[in-house]
Amino acid sequence: MLRLKQSNNIYKCFIWAVVLTTALISVSCDFTPPINRKIIDAQNYITEQKYNKAAFLYEDILKSNPGPELRLKICYQLGELYAIYLGEYKKAIYYYNEVKDLTEDPLWLIKTEEKLAEINFNYRKNYKDAIKNYTKLSEFTPKLKKYDYFQIQIALAYYYLNDSENAIKQLTKIQSEPNHEYFVRSFYYLGLVYFEKKDFNKALFVWSEYLKRETKKEYIVQAKFLVANIYESTENLKMAYDIYYSIANDYPNPDVIQNRLTALYERRVSRRR
Repeated sequence: MLRLKQSNNIYKCFIWAVVLTTALISVSCDFTPPINRKIIDAQNYITEQKYNKAAFLYEDILKSNPGPELRLKICYQLGELYAIYLGEYKKAIYYYNEVKDLTEDPLWLIKTEEKLAEINFNYRKNYKDAIKNYTKLSEFTPKLKKYDYFQIQIALAYYYLNDSENAIKQLTKIQSEPNHEYFVRSFYYLGLVYFEKKDFNKALFVWSEYLKRETKKEYIVQAKFLVANIYESTENLKMAYDIYYSIANDYPNPDVIQNRLTALYERRVSRRR
């Protein structure tokens, strides 16, 4: 009886193994055995942090012209490998664009466009292309969850391109929506645009509005430092001194503030002589 039960259990396990194997084969029906082996090896290389070897194997698989679905997934994986682990951003962009060419599925298109935007903005500093990426993302309907983030990134890209006109236009648009996630922060960036243009009166006005609204201490200190910098540049030394002094204990680099205070004190003393 015991032997019969054991035989039944073994038989059941065998049947489940066959079913599972059949399911895997049906899911991976476009895999030839060599491709399947290479995929497993590539995944093992990733686990072992041998990213160059994994990328080489995935690219070798692409040469064998796999089916569209598998090709799409491998191209995306190559984009991830080159972007995240190997820092080869041109190759990453190439493979993410391949994904876009292979599908019209919104989920894939959104995911790859976000990756392209991140690479262009943060790593390649290619702000023109980043604007194109973020603009595409902001035009999806219905609006994506990160719509507000895409808008502020477009504004910052214009700022880094020294395109103050479009940066101001984009930031003003954000400020017309009080419920916008970056409504308050947009005042800081708008002040920064005017600061870079040396339009100090407008910068001071915008930052005064910003400081009325901002609640995060680190951001308040950041803005006050720049306000003090304007007063220092425009020879309003007492005002500059007082503001620097007010943030002396909170500024990330105390030596910077102390040096400013010392320099301002000496300038004020020399004026009295």
